[in-house]
Amino acid sequence: MKKIVVLLWILLSSVAFAQSKNFEGFSLAIDYSLNAITDKSTPGGTDTSNSGIPSITADYLKAINAHWLIGVYGTYDLVTTDTSGADPDAQHPIEAGGKLGYALNDKLMAYAKLGYSGSKYSSPGYYQWLHGPSYGMGLEYLLTKRMFTRVEFSQQNYKSIYWSDGSKDKVWINSYGFSLGWRF
Repeated sequence: MKKIVVLLWILLSSVAFAQSKNFEGFSLAIDYSLNAITDKSTPGGTDTSNSGIPSITADYLKAINAHWLIGVYGTYDLVTTDTSGADPDAQHPIEAGGKLGYALNDKLMAYAKLGYSGSKYSSPGYYQWLHGPSYGMGLEYLLTKRMFTRVEFSQQNYKSIYWSDGSKDKVWINSYGFSLGWRF
């Protein structure tokens, strides 16, 4: 009887481990995010603009047990974060960091991510790099063995930048995204 229980446990463990293995490997996704970009200027006020931004995300996940995965990711925005068009330098923000996933079943994974973001930002006569922490959470659903879709909420929380005239800006971006991706 003990042998049967041990054999069943081994078989079920390997099946359960396959659950997280479904999400393992390198992937590439095309993302589209609806962004609320908030800029708090001192002196001045707070201005929020909305935009839709396409981006590309690459990630790599490794299963560490039946449910948990760990990995890294990088995102490259294909357009600007400046929806007013006044800042020609605010082009192609980047983000990179770590990801922790939990396979809820063999087709659905929840995840959290923590990273660091950077983007150029300018004001008439000045330019600087914005940078700061970013974080998010989402769900990934396997459509086929290699194709998936993903929904995600994330925030890029840029640190305050100080201009030579004594003013400062604090920028953060709330993103609500949808992705279609392929795992290799």
